[in-house]
Amino acid sequence: MRRVSLFLWLALAGAILQLTALGSDFYVVGGERRDAWLGIPHASDLLLASAVVTVVFLALSAWNRSPIRGRYAGLAVGVVGLLATLQLAYRMIVPPFGCLTYACGLDAAREITLLTGIWIGLAGSVLATVGGFGHGFSGAAARTQARPWRAPAQAGMSPWLGLAALGAVGQFVFGFTAFTFYTVSGFAGQAGTAAWGGWLSIPHTGSLVLLMSAATLLVVFTAARERSPLSPAAVGAAIAVLGFIAASRILFRILEPPFSAAGGESTQVGSVAIEWGGWLSLASAALVLTAGIVHAALHRKEEQVDTRAREEPPGAAMPGGT
Repeated sequence: MRRVSLFLWLALAGAILQLTALGSDFYVVGGERRDAWLGIPHASDLLLASAVVTVVFLALSAWNRSPIRGRYAGLAVGVVGLLATLQLAYRMIVPPFGCLTYACGLDAAREITLLTGIWIGLAGSVLATVGGFGHGFSGAAARTQARPWRAPAQAGMSPWLGLAALGAVGQFVFGFTAFTFYTVSGFAGQAGTAAWGGWLSIPHTGSLVLLMSAATLLVVFTAARERSPLSPAAVGAAIAVLGFIAASRILFRILEPPFSAAGGESTQVGSVAIEWGGWLSLASAALVLTAGIVHAALHRKEEQVDTRAREEPPGAAMPGGT
């Protein structure tokens, strides 16, 4: 346990507070209590990400199986904790209620009461930030060398991995950046139509797709450098799973937009149309899924052939041999 510094334990305490905050209410808005998950989706996603990164790197450091050096592990914990701190502090000053963009200013903070849960989340994020950066520059981190697991068989880069990487970029860029995902008429009783990107209209989906894209690119990168912990067939299977998760979520939000033409809890609108950004995002995720399946199938056949060749006794292919 010498590889786990007191700073990393401090970050773990912060992660516990962050997870505690996610199960509590953050605001009182117009007499109604709002929790973190539905109240401030991007901030709650960062709280969860910070807690998970902290726990994972603490466990890997204690087990001495960290894929990166201790200093970089600490910096990773600190950076994600800092992002959670900044986003949460921003949403304490400018809550999202009554304004769904980042340009609404302080007017959105009217008649909003901050509850204990959001302060717990902020305290946990600060602890994770301080603990992560502190560990990164500690002696324990300096003693922790990278010990990544590398699979015996490596196939290197392939066209299918390249297509998977292309799809991973496309599924996020098309759906959750400057491209339009939805066109909505009669939004909140307003006249005319409004264009919505995916990042603000379906924030949890955006965070999930971003995570799947980053994970896919990491799998492709390690496989291309022949440093993957997975066999070539398993690399394809992992990519297929990541693509399936992203495609399923995007398809769900195409079939079930976050707006409601018939009332309910969603914002009432006149009509909702899916634009090219949504369809291209779905197509990109389908490309990741397809590329992963094909890559896994091709290398699975090669592995089966190699296994049979190793198990075949010498001379078995020589009819009439003595």
